[in-house]
Amino acid sequence: MIQLEQISKRYYQGKREIDAVKNVTLDVQKGEIFGIIGYSGAGKSTLIRCVNFLEQPTSGSVRINGIELEGLKRAELRAVRRRIGMIFQNFNLLSSINVFDNVAAPLQLVKTPKEAITKKVRELLDLVGLTDKEESFPHQLSGGQKQRVAIARALASDPEILLCDEATSALDPQTTESILDLLLEINRKYKITIMLITHEMHVIKKICDRVAVMENGEVVEQGTVMDIISAPQQPITKNFIKSIFDVTLPSVLLNKLENDKRPGKILRISFVGENAADPILADLATQFTLRPTILYGNITQIKETIFGCLIIGVTGEASAIEAGIDYLTQQQLRIEVIEHAE
Repeated sequence: MIQLEQISKRYYQGKREIDAVKNVTLDVQKGEIFGIIGYSGAGKSTLIRCVNFLEQPTSGSVRINGIELEGLKRAELRAVRRRIGMIFQNFNLLSSINVFDNVAAPLQLVKTPKEAITKKVRELLDLVGLTDKEESFPHQLSGGQKQRVAIARALASDPEILLCDEATSALDPQTTESILDLLLEINRKYKITIMLITHEMHVIKKICDRVAVMENGEVVEQGTVMDIISAPQQPITKNFIKSIFDVTLPSVLLNKLENDKRPGKILRISFVGENAADPILADLATQFTLRPTILYGNITQIKETIFGCLIIGVTGEASAIEAGIDYLTQQQLRIEVIEHAE
């Protein structure tokens, strides 16, 4: 659906060169929600604007449904762009016209018949929950309502792809939840491919199927959201995940465990889905005569799947501990030894 290969974007400020995006390769599948996360200045917005050639890459290849955008004539590029909707952080609504006309604007530009425009706009306003606001002007709307108008407008041309440029960052948490729920509904109902950028890990875990992590213009890590959250590889990814749950143990507790003379280990256990309900601590105690101590625990939902993290200290005979770890691994749990207690 969306194929980016070795995309780079360089800007010039006088004699100074700024590499906003560096050799990014991504492949977004049809119908998925793909997230790009990074801090301010990571190159996220530049990258997503390269997808529809609002920013033309300095080098690299952009293909939409197999069509290479580089070299397209202006009319051909416009035809491709009509299949790509875009939602902006600051809504970009026209303040001088009402909600109905804001949503209708893309259809009016291509001279769609008036009756068809009216039917389409009212369908979209019903979808986004604004049927009673079609005569209102943007200044009369809340931030969440403005973003719903922007979403309806982006859908007016029946796009196959929806690009979201920090679509929720200007909204309060409750409104953010409602907009994310709406994007999920749109993805499921219309099978629209959604590519979004954000600096909030909560957005990624709630609606995305896969994610790429950007830093200094580069993609430093990518994969399924579950894999990235359960086993982050890069420091920046680990920092983002701390916003969901921080698994760093206090140094005072670690020192206490290290001074414990009983043989033992500290384990980080990650579990997914049905495994969350398994009585693993009871099994360790009864089957292996170990003494597990809960040091940390959290559970969250990643899109529609339950994910949990448990950190325990286990003491007992060394052979029993190894047998217990083998048992947990056989239960389809991800086990990591993070510290030893001598």
